[in-house]
Amino acid sequence: MRRLIKGFLVVLCGIIFTAAGGLTGYYLAFNSETDSEYGAGLVMAEAQPDTAIGENTVLEFVYNYSDGFTETQQSLPQQFMYGWDREKTQQAYSEWLMTEFSGDRVVFNRNVEGNSSQHYILKENNGYIAVYYRESDILKETTSTPVAALSEEDRKLFEKGVEIDGEKNLIKYIEGLET
Repeated sequence: MRRLIKGFLVVLCGIIFTAAGGLTGYYLAFNSETDSEYGAGLVMAEAQPDTAIGENTVLEFVYNYSDGFTETQQSLPQQFMYGWDREKTQQAYSEWLMTEFSGDRVVFNRNVEGNSSQHYILKENNGYIAVYYRESDILKETTSTPVAALSEEDRKLFEKGVEIDGEKNLIKYIEGLET
């Protein structure tokens, strides 16, 4: 019987110490001084979410080519970037020009010597109009427009190849063919 009471007291003491430790840890975590680095970071993230990078911030990288075209890539930040302010972000991407910074979006620009890949040639491929990159003659895509549906004059154009510059112009041209 004595052994049972001792075991019960040991378990009861363990539960009490665990609860006390948990409550102390909770109190210290949420009532620490706000002038500590950890506390200041929490206050900044909660008080000013639009001035720091968060998990939903869109990073936009704009490449400005010397031929006048631009290409844009978008991504979400990596987790280690959460909480970065404008200055820290600019330091990390010092080779880029930051043109916009908010909690929703950060835009970087860079000038690139040379031509973009937005130079195309449209010609017939297996009975359909196909889009090739002009410089490399690599197939970009095949449209759903059959060459047989075009007028004789248009078919002759696609035998030689129709040159288009710019992604937007390409989209408009293909839409015009399909209507």
